[in-house]
Amino acid sequence: MSLAPLAPGAWIITGAASGFGREFAVRLTRRGHAVALFDRDADGLDATRSLLPGATVFTKPVDLTDDRAIFEAVTEARAALGPLSHCVNSAGVLSFGPLADVPIAEVRRLVEVNYLGSVKVAQAALPGLREAPAGTRAVMLFVASIAGLRAAPEVGAYSASKYAVVGAARALRDELRGTAVDVRALCPPAGDTPMLRAYSTLPPIYKASATLPAQTIVGRALDALDRPDFELLVDAQSRALLAVDRLAPRLAEWIVGRITASR
Repeated sequence: MSLAPLAPGAWIITGAASGFGREFAVRLTRRGHAVALFDRDADGLDATRSLLPGATVFTKPVDLTDDRAIFEAVTEARAALGPLSHCVNSAGVLSFGPLADVPIAEVRRLVEVNYLGSVKVAQAALPGLREAPAGTRAVMLFVASIAGLRAAPEVGAYSASKYAVVGAARALRDELRGTAVDVRALCPPAGDTPMLRAYSTLPPIYKASATLPAQTIVGRALDALDRPDFELLVDAQSRALLAVDRLAPRLAEWIVGRITASR
């Protein structure tokens, strides 16, 4: 299947102060794209910008728990950069623990940032993406997780927030079918990012696949945008686990049970 070329215009990238968001910024600017970088971490945004010499960049600290902040930031970015034709919806937070014990405030934080934050970003970005010229496509990429396709012990609260991200992306893709907006969900395994490195101990399910460098995940994700898949899976272990879960769910339960039975 041949896809339309990417629309001209800048990329919005949230969560751009580190991790996947920073790597998307680096790779997209190397390809000559202008970028609008948003994150609540102002110092991290400055550090990312320092990695982009010669690029056309707009940055603004944005807290996605503020219902209006991303809309205002997108308006400012458009004034600075012109058309905002693509969006990498990468901002997120991580938390582990048995679901029965996770404080409700922590569950709410995961939902507020990972899910509701993603919806706010999509709503703010879509008017610009809808303006893509005829014969081109505008990418709306939600950064979810393999945990948003297959939950596991001690990852339940985080996983639920990422299931919601995948669900929102799927609904939006169907709603925008026939338009220029190309909605995708990136569902990577664990990435070697500051967010993950903040944890000295990981849930046992993390033994199921290797932790990949952010550079690998982002590079494969950008390559996958040239193919029509909705769910972007970037490693063989994730593809295998998901295939087993869909074709033989009892076997998948047994595998996850064996992996997570003991630390």
